[in-house]
Amino acid sequence: MNFTIPTEVSRVTQTLENAGFEAFLVGGCVRDLIRGTKPKDWDVTTNATPEEILGLFPHTFYENSFGTVGVVSDETEDPTLKTVEVTPYRIESEYSDSRRPDAVTFSKNIDDDLKRRDFTINALAYSVSQGHIIDSFKGQEDIISETIRTVGEPSERITEDALRILRAVRFHVELGFNISRETEISILEHGHLLKKISKERIRDEFTKILMSSKPMDGILMLKKLNLLQYIVPELEKTIGIEQNRAHSYDVWEHLLRSLQTSADKNWPLDIRLTALFHDISKPETRRWGKEQDTWTFYGHEVVGSRVTRKILNDLRYPNKLIDKVVTMVRWHMFFSDTEQISLSAVRRMIVNVGHTNIWDLMNVRI
Repeated sequence: MNFTIPTEVSRVTQTLENAGFEAFLVGGCVRDLIRGTKPKDWDVTTNATPEEILGLFPHTFYENSFGTVGVVSDETEDPTLKTVEVTPYRIESEYSDSRRPDAVTFSKNIDDDLKRRDFTINALAYSVSQGHIIDSFKGQEDIISETIRTVGEPSERITEDALRILRAVRFHVELGFNISRETEISILEHGHLLKKISKERIRDEFTKILMSSKPMDGILMLKKLNLLQYIVPELEKTIGIEQNRAHSYDVWEHLLRSLQTSADKNWPLDIRLTALFHDISKPETRRWGKEQDTWTFYGHEVVGSRVTRKILNDLRYPNKLIDKVVTMVRWHMFFSDTEQISLSAVRRMIVNVGHTNIWDLMNVRI
C-alpha cells in the first residue's frame, strides 16, 4: 500500500533509515490510514535506542521510562504533526499490578513490539520507504470486518493493563466497530481489575467516550459489560425509574438520550456531563403525588448537584469544570413554567449561574 504521509513524519522515518536503523509507522495512525481517515497523532517504532534517537534530531524531549522520544517539528502549526513519538521496539515483562509492566527491555525485532499491543487493529506497522504493511495478527482483516479483538489471548492482554477494558469500549464508539465475543467474555470476567486503575486514567477514557459521536452507545456498552459500577455506579440506580407524564422515557433512557442530543449538536464536555447527570438524583427524590396523580421529584436538582460533585471529584475532573457542571445541574429546572417568566426571575437566574454560563444552561434546557 502507498499512503500520503506528511513530510514532517516521513522526515523522521527517513532520518532513522539513513542512519542505518529500521523505522515503521505503528499503531493507531496505520489503522487510520488503512481506514482512509486522518490520524490524530503519529507514532514511529524503530530498532534504535533512545540515546541513538536523541542523537539524530535537533529538537527532542525524553521524559519517560518507556523509551519514547518526542521529535518536535518547528515547521508546522498542525498539532497532529508538531510532535512525532519515536519508541524503540519493546518487550514488556509481567504486569503484576494490572497497570504497567514490571520491566521494559528494548528489542531488535519488530514482531516483539507488535505482539505486546492491545488490539489487532493497532498491531500494524507500515514502512514509508517500502510501502508495505507488517500485519502479524490479521489486523487488516479485523479492520475490514470492523472488529475489536485482542492480540493473542484476551485474558493475557486485559490482565496486563486493565485500562484496555475501557479502551475497547472507546474504540467501539469512536470507530463504530463491534467487540469480538471472546474479548467481551474476558472483559466480563476481569472488569473488577478496573479497581486497580487510577481514577485519572479512567476519567480520560470516560471523557473520550463522552466526546465521541455516539456516547449513548458507549454508556450502553459499559452497562452491558457490567463496568458502570467501577466508573459511575450512581447511573445504574436510574434504570427503570418511571417518570411523570411529561416524559416519554424512564430516567435512565432520558439521561442517555439527553447526552446523545448534546453530542449530535457537537456541544462541549461540560454540557455533555450536565446532560448525563442532570436527573441523577431522581431515584432518591421520587414520591407519588396524590394531588398530581403522578410521580414527583421535588428537590432532585439540589440533591443531584451534590451527587454530581461527588462523582466528578471521584473521577478527578478539574475544579473549574466541576463547579460549572454542578451549577448547571443545580439550576437546570429554571423556567420550567415558561408562562411565568419575569425580568426579575431572569436577573436572579443570571446571578445564580453567572452571565458567562447562562447560554450553556439554555443549551442544557434544550
